[in-house]
Amino acid sequence: MRKAFQSRIPVRERICTIKLAPFSFNKLSLGLYRNTVNPPLDASTQGDLLRELRRDYPSLTQIPNGVLFADPAKGRAMIIDPTHVEASENSPHVAPSALEHLANDVRVAVPIIDFAPPFRVRVEGTGTIQALEGVDPADVLLGYAPPQPGWNDIGGRCTHSCVRYLFTAENGVQRDVHIEPLFAQPDKFYVMVVSMNSGLGVDTLETAMQQAHDEVDVIERLSNRIVADIVSGATPE
Repeated sequence: MRKAFQSRIPVRERICTIKLAPFSFNKLSLGLYRNTVNPPLDASTQGDLLRELRRDYPSLTQIPNGVLFADPAKGRAMIIDPTHVEASENSPHVAPSALEHLANDVRVAVPIIDFAPPFRVRVEGTGTIQALEGVDPADVLLGYAPPQPGWNDIGGRCTHSCVRYLFTAENGVQRDVHIEPLFAQPDKFYVMVVSMNSGLGVDTLETAMQQAHDEVDVIERLSNRIVADIVSGATPE
């Protein structure tokens, strides 16, 4: 079992220890995007993809201008069309190491569809953080980002609030972070992080894959840090 994530954050000149379970993925996706749009996939290309991918993706569905490969039992899917190739895994517990499998599948598809650099890399990670010791995510977020009284007069009583942050790194990677209570399991925070290159992207496939691996680590660390700081900031003395 993974150890509880502990954050020691200054709050009004004291240290408040907040205990949260570590961020746990329930979805990971890796996509490479073109800067131009190619023609739709022809029958020959789709046949080549099917031969190479059918072991890991036994189901194939035609979509507009492309194909959707899937393995429903494992929660894996792969979309290939004239604009991008994207592989994903979606299940109650997705290990960070699942990205290696997704990256390998993307490596197989790229030469078949004649996908040349530069590559714009999109990584999406969603997951949860378990609140411990009686912390209520809905109360924490509502206290951290409360509505103005006038908003309630117009919209009715606000029962939940969410927060969203946009980041731009020096290398041009943009990260969109969204945090809300997990309504189906009220003792958990739900976190979604989407990152993508701005500009033209990167020049090689291996650079793209390394960026994707780096992003998985960033998503975990950033999710843990933001939620811990939010809980600390909303905890009264």
